[in-house]
Amino acid sequence: MRRRTSRLTALSLIIGTGMLAAGHGDAQEATCGDGPVKILPDDTLSRIASRCDVSEGALLAANPSIDGSGDLQVGATLRLRTAAGQGLADRLNHIGREANDAVGRIAGQVGASAQDLLDRNPDLKGRLERLGRRIGLGDGAEAPSLTLSPDHGPSGSTVTLTATGVPKDEPLLVGVGTPNTAFQVLQSARTSGKGTLDVEVKVPERQGDTRLVFVLRDGDAVKLTSKPFRIAP
Repeated sequence: MRRRTSRLTALSLIIGTGMLAAGHGDAQEATCGDGPVKILPDDTLSRIASRCDVSEGALLAANPSIDGSGDLQVGATLRLRTAAGQGLADRLNHIGREANDAVGRIAGQVGASAQDLLDRNPDLKGRLERLGRRIGLGDGAEAPSLTLSPDHGPSGSTVTLTATGVPKDEPLLVGVGTPNTAFQVLQSARTSGKGTLDVEVKVPERQGDTRLVFVLRDGDAVKLTSKPFRIAP
Protein backbone atom coordinates (compact mmCIF):
# COMPACT_ATOMS: atom_id res chain seq x y z
CA MET A 1 0.00 0.00 0.00
CA ARG A 2 2.82 2.39 0.90
CA ARG A 3 4.60 1.65 -2.42
CA ARG A 4 1.39 2.32 -4.37
CA THR A 5 0.92 5.61 -2.52
CA SER A 6 4.50 6.61 -3.36
CA ARG A 7 3.89 5.82 -7.03
CA LEU A 8 0.71 7.88 -7.07
CA THR A 9 2.53 10.77 -5.39
CA ALA A 10 5.33 10.60 -7.95
CA LEU A 11 2.80 10.44 -10.79
CA SER A 12 0.95 13.46 -9.47
CA LEU A 13 4.22 15.40 -9.23
CA ILE A 14 5.11 14.50 -12.82
CA ILE A 15 1.68 15.56 -14.07
CA GLY A 16 1.84 18.75 -12.03
CA THR A 17 5.29 19.59 -13.33
CA GLY A 18 4.13 18.97 -16.88
CA MET A 19 1.18 21.27 -16.41
CA LEU A 20 3.43 23.97 -15.00
CA ALA A 21 5.83 23.58 -17.89
CA ALA A 22 2.97 23.72 -20.37
CA GLY A 23 1.61 26.79 -18.65
CA HIS A 24 5.02 28.44 -18.81
CA GLY A 25 5.27 27.60 -22.49
CA ASP A 26 1.82 29.06 -23.15
CA ALA A 27 2.78 32.22 -21.29
CA GLN A 28 6.04 32.44 -23.22
CA GLU A 29 4.25 31.96 -26.53
CA ALA A 30 1.68 34.57 -25.56
CA THR A 31 4.49 36.98 -24.72
CA CYS A 32 6.19 36.64 -28.11
CA GLY A 33 3.50 35.26 -30.39
CA ASP A 34 4.37 36.06 -34.00
CA GLY A 35 6.13 39.24 -32.89
CA PRO A 36 7.32 41.83 -32.90
CA VAL A 37 9.17 41.36 -29.61
CA LYS A 38 10.56 44.16 -27.46
CA ILE A 39 14.32 44.21 -26.84
CA LEU A 40 15.24 44.21 -23.13
CA PRO A 41 18.40 45.48 -21.40
CA ASP A 42 21.40 43.15 -21.92
CA ASP A 43 19.46 41.13 -24.51
CA THR A 44 21.31 39.06 -27.09
CA LEU A 45 20.06 37.26 -30.18
CA SER A 46 20.53 33.99 -28.32
CA ARG A 47 18.41 35.12 -25.37
CA ILE A 48 15.63 36.41 -27.61
CA ALA A 49 15.70 33.23 -29.71
CA SER A 50 15.40 31.11 -26.56
CA ARG A 51 12.69 33.31 -25.05
CA CYS A 52 10.57 33.23 -28.20
CA ASP A 53 11.38 29.70 -29.40
CA VAL A 54 12.88 30.74 -32.75
CA SER A 55 16.34 30.30 -34.22
CA GLU A 56 18.92 33.07 -34.35
CA GLY A 57 19.02 32.56 -38.11
CA ALA A 58 15.30 33.27 -38.33
CA LEU A 59 15.77 36.49 -36.35
CA LEU A 60 18.56 37.62 -38.67
CA ALA A 61 16.55 36.76 -41.77
CA ALA A 62 13.52 38.67 -40.48
CA ASN A 63 15.58 41.72 -39.50
CA PRO A 64 18.09 42.49 -42.29
CA SER A 65 19.48 45.56 -40.52
CA ILE A 66 20.63 43.38 -37.59
CA ASP A 67 24.02 41.72 -38.05
CA GLY A 68 24.66 40.69 -34.45
CA SER A 69 23.67 41.21 -30.83
CA GLY A 70 25.55 44.51 -30.73
CA ASP A 71 23.01 45.99 -33.16
CA LEU A 72 20.09 45.45 -30.77
CA GLN A 73 18.65 48.65 -29.31
CA VAL A 74 16.94 48.48 -25.91
CA GLY A 75 13.27 49.38 -26.27
CA ALA A 76 13.15 48.72 -30.02
CA THR A 77 11.39 45.69 -31.50
CA LEU A 78 12.42 42.69 -33.58
CA ARG A 79 10.32 40.78 -36.09
CA LEU A 80 10.20 37.05 -35.43
CA ARG A 81 9.14 35.98 -38.90
CA THR A 82 10.30 36.99 -42.36
CA ALA A 83 7.89 39.45 -43.94
CA ALA A 84 6.26 38.57 -47.25
CA GLY A 85 8.44 39.63 -50.17
CA GLN A 86 11.57 40.00 -48.05
CA GLY A 87 14.45 38.09 -49.57
CA LEU A 88 18.13 37.80 -50.17
CA ALA A 89 18.37 41.22 -51.80
CA ASP A 90 17.71 42.88 -48.44
CA ARG A 91 20.76 41.18 -46.96
CA LEU A 92 23.00 41.83 -49.97
CA ASN A 93 22.04 45.50 -50.04
CA HIS A 94 24.17 46.29 -47.00
CA ILE A 95 26.97 43.74 -47.32
CA GLY A 96 29.53 46.46 -47.98
CA ARG A 97 28.61 48.25 -44.78
CA GLU A 98 28.88 44.96 -42.89
CA ALA A 99 32.43 44.61 -44.19
CA ASN A 100 33.35 48.12 -43.06
CA ASP A 101 31.82 47.46 -39.65
CA ALA A 102 33.81 44.24 -39.34
CA VAL A 103 37.00 46.15 -40.08
CA GLY A 104 36.10 48.63 -37.35
CA ARG A 105 35.53 45.87 -34.80
CA ILE A 106 38.83 44.18 -35.66
CA ALA A 107 40.63 47.50 -35.40
CA GLY A 108 39.12 48.11 -31.97
CA GLN A 109 40.31 44.74 -30.75
CA VAL A 110 43.92 45.49 -31.72
CA GLY A 111 43.81 49.07 -30.44
CA ALA A 112 43.99 50.86 -33.80
CA SER A 113 41.65 52.89 -35.96
CA ALA A 114 39.99 51.26 -38.95
CA GLN A 115 41.90 53.60 -41.26
CA ASP A 116 45.24 52.61 -39.68
CA LEU A 117 44.35 48.95 -40.10
CA LEU A 118 43.51 49.44 -43.77
CA ASP A 119 46.63 51.51 -44.41
CA ARG A 120 48.77 48.69 -43.02
CA ASN A 121 46.89 46.13 -45.14
CA PRO A 122 46.59 47.58 -48.65
CA ASP A 123 45.31 44.30 -50.08
CA LEU A 124 42.35 44.31 -47.69
CA LYS A 125 41.75 48.00 -48.41
CA GLY A 126 41.71 47.35 -52.15
CA ARG A 127 39.24 44.51 -51.81
CA LEU A 128 36.85 46.60 -49.74
CA GLU A 129 37.05 49.48 -52.20
CA ARG A 130 36.32 47.16 -55.13
CA LEU A 131 33.39 45.66 -53.23
CA GLY A 132 32.09 49.14 -52.50
CA ARG A 133 32.25 50.12 -56.17
CA ARG A 134 30.44 46.95 -57.21
CA ILE A 135 27.46 47.62 -54.95
CA GLY A 136 27.40 51.37 -55.46
CA LEU A 137 28.91 52.67 -52.23
CA GLY A 138 31.25 55.09 -53.97
CA ASP A 139 34.91 55.13 -54.90
CA GLY A 140 37.69 55.50 -52.37
CA ALA A 141 35.46 56.57 -49.47
CA GLU A 142 37.18 56.70 -46.10
CA ALA A 143 36.42 53.69 -43.92
CA PRO A 144 34.26 54.71 -40.94
CA SER A 145 36.01 54.54 -37.57
CA LEU A 146 35.19 55.32 -33.94
CA THR A 147 37.69 56.02 -31.18
CA LEU A 148 37.22 56.98 -27.54
CA SER A 149 39.33 58.87 -25.03
CA PRO A 150 40.08 57.97 -22.33
CA ASP A 151 39.53 54.21 -22.49
CA HIS A 152 39.05 53.76 -18.73
CA GLY A 153 37.65 55.67 -15.79
CA PRO A 154 34.93 55.68 -13.12
CA SER A 155 31.19 55.80 -13.64
CA GLY A 156 30.07 59.38 -14.15
CA SER A 157 33.28 60.41 -15.89
CA THR A 158 33.29 61.97 -19.35
CA VAL A 159 34.37 60.17 -22.51
CA THR A 160 35.01 61.82 -25.87
CA LEU A 161 33.90 59.83 -28.90
CA THR A 162 35.48 60.71 -32.24
CA ALA A 163 34.17 59.32 -35.53
CA THR A 164 35.45 59.79 -39.07
CA GLY A 165 34.22 58.58 -42.44
CA VAL A 166 30.55 58.83 -41.47
CA PRO A 167 27.74 60.38 -43.57
CA LYS A 168 27.88 64.17 -43.72
CA ASP A 169 25.44 66.31 -41.72
CA GLU A 170 23.33 63.38 -40.53
CA PRO A 171 21.73 62.60 -37.14
CA LEU A 172 23.09 59.60 -35.26
CA LEU A 173 22.17 57.72 -32.10
CA VAL A 174 24.85 57.46 -29.42
CA GLY A 175 24.48 54.41 -27.20
CA VAL A 176 26.23 52.25 -24.63
CA GLY A 177 26.09 48.63 -23.53
CA THR A 178 28.19 45.65 -22.54
CA PRO A 179 30.08 44.00 -25.41
CA ASN A 180 27.88 41.96 -27.78
CA THR A 181 24.58 42.80 -26.08
CA ALA A 182 21.77 45.27 -26.72
CA PHE A 183 22.74 48.92 -26.35
CA GLN A 184 20.91 51.69 -24.48
CA VAL A 185 20.53 55.02 -26.29
CA LEU A 186 22.27 57.86 -24.42
CA GLN A 187 21.64 60.80 -26.72
CA SER A 188 21.48 61.92 -30.33
CA ALA A 189 24.18 63.81 -32.23
CA ARG A 190 24.75 65.23 -35.71
CA THR A 191 27.78 64.69 -37.90
CA SER A 192 29.72 67.57 -39.43
CA GLY A 193 29.73 68.63 -43.06
CA LYS A 194 33.04 66.79 -43.40
CA GLY A 195 31.67 63.47 -42.20
CA THR A 196 33.15 63.60 -38.71
CA LEU A 197 31.74 63.62 -35.19
CA ASP A 198 33.10 64.64 -31.80
CA VAL A 199 30.76 64.15 -28.87
CA GLU A 200 31.18 63.91 -25.10
CA VAL A 201 29.14 61.39 -23.11
CA LYS A 202 28.92 60.39 -19.46
CA VAL A 203 29.85 56.87 -18.39
CA PRO A 204 26.61 55.49 -16.91
CA GLU A 205 26.23 53.59 -13.66
CA ARG A 206 26.10 49.88 -14.57
CA GLN A 207 25.65 47.43 -11.73
CA GLY A 208 28.28 44.69 -11.91
CA ASP A 209 29.66 45.67 -15.33
CA THR A 210 33.37 46.35 -15.70
CA ARG A 211 33.54 46.85 -19.48
CA LEU A 212 31.31 48.92 -21.75
CA VAL A 213 31.28 49.75 -25.44
CA PHE A 214 29.93 52.92 -27.00
CA VAL A 215 28.11 52.78 -30.31
CA LEU A 216 27.01 55.09 -33.12
CA ARG A 217 23.99 53.93 -35.07
CA ASP A 218 21.88 55.12 -38.00
CA GLY A 219 20.16 52.08 -39.46
CA ASP A 220 22.43 50.46 -42.04
CA ALA A 221 24.19 53.73 -42.86
CA VAL A 222 26.28 53.82 -39.66
CA LYS A 223 27.18 50.90 -37.40
CA LEU A 224 30.22 51.74 -35.33
CA THR A 225 31.30 50.22 -32.02
CA SER A 226 34.17 51.48 -29.88
CA LYS A 227 36.80 49.33 -28.28
CA PRO A 228 35.86 48.42 -24.69
CA PHE A 229 35.90 51.10 -22.01
CA ARG A 230 37.09 49.76 -18.66
CA ILE A 231 35.25 51.00 -15.58
CA ALA A 232 37.84 51.65 -12.89
CA PRO A 233 37.81 53.71 -9.67
